[in-house]
Amino acid sequence: MSYVVVRYPEPRDVYIDDESQGSNTAASGKPRALFCNAGKHTFRLSGAGVDPPEQTVNVPERPILNPYPVEFRKC
Repeated sequence: MSYVVVRYPEPRDVYIDDESQGSNTAASGKPRALFCNAGKHTFRLSGAGVDPPEQTVNVPERPILNPYPVEFRKC
């Protein structure tokens, strides 16, 4: 079991292995930790202007209080 936090400068819907996970941010505007099994997963965000468009990451075991960061940039 592991958790990730998908970082992007604005709220976007997150897809892990083409499955919708909801928004990358909580209602408070803070990053939201998402459950994800440890192992290789492909991440992407909704909308245009995201760099890279998708990325495959080998997610390590991480607790909810220390989620693994997956970073996207605005382009």
